[in-house]
Amino acid sequence: MGLLGPNADGELPQPGRVPDCYLGLRLDPPAAETPEVLVVAPAALQHSAVPQPDGTVLYELVTGHPDRTPHELVFLADLTVELRAWPRDTWAKVGIDPQAAAGAVVAGWRRGDLLGLRLGALTAEEALALERPAMTYVRARLGDRLQRQLARAYRQWRHQTSGHLSGDRFL
Repeated sequence: MGLLGPNADGELPQPGRVPDCYLGLRLDPPAAETPEVLVVAPAALQHSAVPQPDGTVLYELVTGHPDRTPHELVFLADLTVELRAWPRDTWAKVGIDPQAAAGAVVAGWRRGDLLGLRLGALTAEEALALERPAMTYVRARLGDRLQRQLARAYRQWRHQTSGHLSGDRFL
């Protein structure tokens, strides 16, 4: 057995994969509110409601990047930047629609079919950075802020008084 051992579902992680990172998706609000971020586990991309192969390709990109670390928060714009860094590919060349997959994940979360955590009210600049790959600095600052919120939520979830069992999944 490898160093990582089985995950909460009893499955062994694939070599070179980081399945315990997170994907941050922009949540567009009703007219009077500010945008937020929905944080989900990459496995949400493999849900039956997510168009395939779009979800599977995004899952591979989220979990398979060589620099990915456990508990890292990744946004679709980050994947776009990473994809451009790979052998001259673009979303159109890959033949998938990341927005359709993201929309299906958000819809599944809203229906209660998928686990997710809603975080932070975004500034207009941060919301824009989630859509524009070139805004890496703003996205990095946002990621740092949300990562702290996510870590705090995880610690609360793991606390002995939370009522969660050791085999329960956080997201």
